[in-house]
Amino acid sequence: MASQPAGDESNRSLSQTLEAIETLWLTGVCPKELPGTADDQHRLSRLMENLRAMQEFTVALSRGDLAHSLKIKGLTAGSLKALQSNLRHLTWQAQMIAQGDFSQRVDFMGDFSEAFNSMVRSLAEARTLLEARAMELSKANDQLRTQLLEIQRLQAELREQAIRDPLTNLYNRRHMQETFEREIASAHRHGRTVAVIMMDIDHFKNLNDTHGHKAGDLMLQALADLLQRETRGYDVPCRYGGEEFVVVLSGATIDTAQRRAERLRSHFAELRLDFFGTVLQATVSAGVAVFPPHGETTDALLRAADQALYAAKSAGRNRVVLFGS
Repeated sequence: MASQPAGDESNRSLSQTLEAIETLWLTGVCPKELPGTADDQHRLSRLMENLRAMQEFTVALSRGDLAHSLKIKGLTAGSLKALQSNLRHLTWQAQMIAQGDFSQRVDFMGDFSEAFNSMVRSLAEARTLLEARAMELSKANDQLRTQLLEIQRLQAELREQAIRDPLTNLYNRRHMQETFEREIASAHRHGRTVAVIMMDIDHFKNLNDTHGHKAGDLMLQALADLLQRETRGYDVPCRYGGEEFVVVLSGATIDTAQRRAERLRSHFAELRLDFFGTVLQATVSAGVAVFPPHGETTDALLRAADQALYAAKSAGRNRVVLFGS
């Protein structure tokens, strides 16, 4: 049998080698049989193992696996390792940017570097703009909060003014009646007593006629101050009208109400007011009524206290009279 020329055999071996390398490169599958001598086969096998290792490394990079290792050396392997290192550093920079560090810049990836750096600059500018707007919103919120607090303060002031007598700063008649009705309803439910004292400054018209209305106002304010000092926090002192005042005493018995009224009367009689060098003094008469013996409604109790006050006036003034006594 005639032997084939050496050149043909060499060409066929080279073709088979290239086919094996191409198959590995395209499919990742290494042929079981390799062409050439044993030494050629060993060198080709090592080359194909290196190619397979670089192929697996490249696939890992494409999937974002930056922990994959490549243990071979060479220009191509070194370039792949450098790419992996750059991607790792880029990942770390992205994490820093996510934490707010917009000083990060890339200068090792060519055209990508400029695109990346442009993106970071845009993010930094956007953050600066957002911070400025957030500060503006914070200031606007502070202003709105201040305005809201001022509105709430004014509303509270208006509510207080609506229930206060402007001259004496005591509760007005409307608020007293509303509160008195609630106290009576509560006393009905819980079996408690409620007392009311109605008092009137004696000879008040003479005081006004002699010294003028400013002197009368001073006397009204003095009585109001006394009532605020001498009553408990849950009592309801009010200016009922003109020179008449009413105090609602929650839970007070007949004896307690009489003692409280007498104390107010005596303390007021001891007052001396300086009015432009003139000493003013006055007295009060008071009528006392208590729920439930003297009435079971606010109207009934106020009428009873008013009748007792009239009796105190008729008896000579400057005294306290209990209804029905």
